[in-house]
Amino acid sequence: MTGTSARNTFGIFKTKRAKLLAIKYNLDLNNPLAYATNDVVKYIDVVFVVNNLWLDHFIFRTPKPISLDPYSYYEMYDSIYFKYSEVFEHHGISYQHHSLSSFV
Repeated sequence: MTGTSARNTFGIFKTKRAKLLAIKYNLDLNNPLAYATNDVVKYIDVVFVVNNLWLDHFIFRTPKPISLDPYSYYEMYDSIYFKYSEVFEHHGISYQHHSLSSFV
């Protein structure tokens, strides 16, 4: 038994929230190893993958994981930058301030 209820209808995911986030980002829905776990996939596992997709986008200019409106895009940039500022600084990238008030 993997620790989930027999009534779990979320497949490899422990919660509906985790599965919906994986669906939103078009992530693998069948292989728990895609989330660095061989057990059920928790929400925090999916968030880790999503954060790394955005980190790759902002540092290495890979394509955006999903389309966001400009306001949400800059909120995501701020969130990822401040969470992983040491990674940005390691790559010589300093914080780029964006005026969010222009989107309101």
